[in-house]
Amino acid sequence: MNLKVTANIKKNRLYLIFSGRAAKEEMEKLYTEVRFCVSDLKPGFDVISDFSECSLMDISGIISFRKIMNFLISKEVGDVVRIVDKDRLVVKQVLNLSSRICGYRPIYVSNLDEAEEKLEKSIKRNGIRFHVKELQVEYIVNNMNGSGHILNLSTSGCAVDSATLPVNEGSEIYIKMEFPIHGIPANEFSIKARVVRSDGNTFAAEFKDLGNDRKNLLWKCLVQETQYDI
Repeated sequence: MNLKVTANIKKNRLYLIFSGRAAKEEMEKLYTEVRFCVSDLKPGFDVISDFSECSLMDISGIISFRKIMNFLISKEVGDVVRIVDKDRLVVKQVLNLSSRICGYRPIYVSNLDEAEEKLEKSIKRNGIRFHVKELQVEYIVNNMNGSGHILNLSTSGCAVDSATLPVNEGSEIYIKMEFPIHGIPANEFSIKARVVRSDGNTFAAEFKDLGNDRKNLLWKCLVQETQYDI
């Protein structure tokens, strides 16, 4: 397997190239190189991971790959773009991993030019979006109660699926959610939000008046979720 990690300090961007079969030893070396390169970047750095020439990731390699994901999150990564060949088995592996764990939501493209274009045109969000596994949410709109499941979540907002009570774009709502933390009392959040997109039983909302202390606690809860075993 051929691995390559580089950091573009001017663009504040990390590049990872995978090829061949990703085994444990090589992935551990990659993890070390990633930590070294990220030290030269600022929080909010973007990542382009090229899987287009990678055939397969061993189970032990997947464990190391998750360690890399968690490390990037801990260093406040920005957007993550993955270059993939959809016919390769490794694509199914990384998609399956992303669906089973709490972690960032990458963008998938087919080549480097498309990846660079996505990042150049992207609008920076206030915090990366996490896929959060099986997190339920309750919400109040017009003194009525609804519930649903979190599709993705950041310190600036969330997307909700399977909503039991329809909401309109522009509506103000109160969102309630709870993070079950192992061994200690759960962290509960009640957040004022504004609906920015609504489509049937799915909607997206932007958080309002979430102070720095609560925002930092929410961030810590999200990072904590990424540390759990599969």
